Amino acid sequence: MLSAERNKILTEVSAGKPMGELMRRYWIPAIMAEELLPNGRPIRLKLLGEDLVAFRDSEGKVGILEALCPHRKAPLYYGRNEDGGLTCIYHGWKFNTEGACLQMPNVPVETQFTDRVHIRWYPTRELNGIVWTFMGSPEHMPDELPPLDFVGIPESHRLISKQRVDANWAQVLEGDFDPSHISFLHGSVSAYREFIARDPAEKPEDAPEPEDGVLTSKLERHYWHREPWPKLTVMSTPYGMFSGARRDAGPSSHYYRFNQFILPFYAGPPGDCELPAQCNIWVPMDDLTTIVWRVSYHVDRPMDDDERESMLDGHGAHVPVDGYREPDGSAESRWVPKLGRDNEYGLDHENPYDYFAGIVGIWAQDRACTEGMGPILDRSTERLVSSDAAVAMVRRVLLNTAIALAETGAAPPTQDTFPPVTAIPNTVLPRTASWEEISSDLYRQQTRQPSEAPA
Repeated sequence: MLSAERNKILTEVSAGKPMGELMRRYWIPAIMAEELLPNGRPIRLKLLGEDLVAFRDSEGKVGILEALCPHRKAPLYYGRNEDGGLTCIYHGWKFNTEGACLQMPNVPVETQFTDRVHIRWYPTRELNGIVWTFMGSPEHMPDELPPLDFVGIPESHRLISKQRVDANWAQVLEGDFDPSHISFLHGSVSAYREFIARDPAEKPEDAPEPEDGVLTSKLERHYWHREPWPKLTVMSTPYGMFSGARRDAGPSSHYYRFNQFILPFYAGPPGDCELPAQCNIWVPMDDLTTIVWRVSYHVDRPMDDDERESMLDGHGAHVPVDGYREPDGSAESRWVPKLGRDNEYGLDHENPYDYFAGIVGIWAQDRACTEGMGPILDRSTERLVSSDAAVAMVRRVLLNTAIALAETGAAPPTQDTFPPVTAIPNTVLPRTASWEEISSDLYRQQTRQPSEAPA
C-alpha cells in the first residue's frame, strides 16, 4: 500500500509534477505514422495532461503543437493543412511544424509581428512507423530514440495496436507485473474448478516435464493453472526492475516467467513460447486516461500473415481490427474499443471459450479489472501479498527516481542503461539452479555492454 501523498506523486503526470517531469526526460511514442497524411487532417492529441494537435505538412514533416491558436484561442484542429503549415480557420494565422508564425493576414502588413509569435511545439522523430516526441527541456533531450529491440526493426517485423484506457497510467501498467492473475483472469473455468476441488492436505501430482526439454504453450498453461501462487523474486536494475516468477515443471525442473520494467513506462511482459515477443508502452494522456501501445515483434524476421491474423482475432493482447468504436472527435477516440464499461466488456459466464472471466480477449479482461478500479486507484487501502512483489518494486523505482529528480535534481537513468532485449523468453530450468545464478546470468545478458551503448 502507498500513502495518499505518495499515490499522488505516482499518478500525476502534468508539467511541474515529479512524475510528469520524469517522463519529460524521455522520448515518448506519440502517434502511428499512418495516422497522419501530408496535407491531411490534423488530429487531436493529449500527452502528459497537455492538449495538442498533430499534423504532417506538405513536405511530410510532422508537427506537434499546442492545441489553440495564440490569437483568439481557436482550435487548430480545424485548421487548413496546406502549403507548408497549419492555418487557423478563425483569422488565418498560420504556423509551421516548429510553431513559428508564418502569416497573420488580419493585421495590416506594416504592423504584422509574425517574427514575435511562436507557439509551444515539441520535436519529433519518425522511425519505422512510429512518431516520437520529446516534451522536456531541450538540454535534456537524448540524441537518439530509445535503444530497445523493437524500435529499430522494420515495420514488416512487428504488429502495433493502440487502446485508449479510461484509467490512470500506473494502475494499468502494474497489471503487467502481476504474475498470479494469469491463473485466474486469463485462465479457464475448468482449470479453476479443478484447482479448488483439490484436497489441500494432499500433495498434487507432479507437473509433466517438457519432452526433450521443449516448452510448449499447452504446457505453459498447465503450469500456471496448476500453481496460481508463483514464487516471485525481484531485483532493481539501472533501468528499472527485473523479476522472475517460478512454478513447478516436473520433479526436476522449474518453469520461469520473467518481467522487465524499463523507465519510464515500458513493460517487457513474459515471452510466451510460440508467440512473438511483446512490449507494452503505457503512455499517459493525463492523470485519468492512458494510451497503451502493444507491440508484438520478431527481431530477426518478418511477421507472416497467419501470425498477424491470429493476433488480431480478439482473443489475445490486441483489439481486433473491427473492435473499435466510431471516433467522436475527442483525443485518441479512434482507439476506443467497442467493449467497455457500458456493455460490461461483453461479459458472458456461459461463453463457449471456457474463460474464467466470462470475457473474451486478454485485452478486454485486463481492461475490465483496471478500469473497474476507478480512474485513480486508492493504493492506501490495498492488501498486497507475496506475488505482488514486482508491482511494489515498480512503484518504488518510479517514486524514488521521480522524487530524487524533483528534490535533488538527480538525473534519472539514461538510455545507455536500457537492456538490448525487452521481452525475455519463458523457460524451464533445473531445480538445482538457484535464483541468484539464474538472475545473474540473465542480467548479464540484458546489460548493454559499453560497445553496444548508443553513440
